Order: sequence, then structure tokens, then C-alpha cells
Amino acid sequence: MSDGFIGNKAILLALSCLTTGNLNAKIDKNTTPFKMKDVLPSIHEYIVVPPTEQEMKEQVNSGLIAYVQSRPKAPQFMKE
Repeated sequence: MSDGFIGNKAILLALSCLTTGNLNAKIDKNTTPFKMKDVLPSIHEYIVVPPTEQEMKEQVNSGLIAYVQSRPKAPQFMKE
């Protein structure tokens, strides 16, 4: 992005929130809601930095751990 976006993160976040909220209010409940990356993709790339490979692995691991811990008969050591 150009240097004009630097320092305007709050404005961009407000713009994306208002835009997606307005669009989502007009669609059916069964329709997939709009997200910032759908409406303003270049701004999404500027604001939300893609995760590194290590961060993605950590997200997968924490998701799997949360899934296993949610089991009703999960071992006690997994819930601590």
C-alpha cells in the first residue's frame, strides 16, 4: 500500500466494519456473511498480516488440543 495508509488504521477498520455491517444487514440469514477481506482485500492485506508458518502450526495445535479437551471423557491431565 502507499504511504497514505500509514497511521490510518483506525479509520480503515471503522470503514471496513461499517461496510461489511451494512452489506451483511441486507443479505439473507442463510447466506455467507461478508468479511473485510471480501469487501476491501487490499486494505485487509495491509492491516491483517498473514501468519507465519510457525504461527499457523501453533494455531492448528491449539485447535486440536481444544477439540480433545472438549470431549466429555477426556483424561484429567489434558484439561489442566
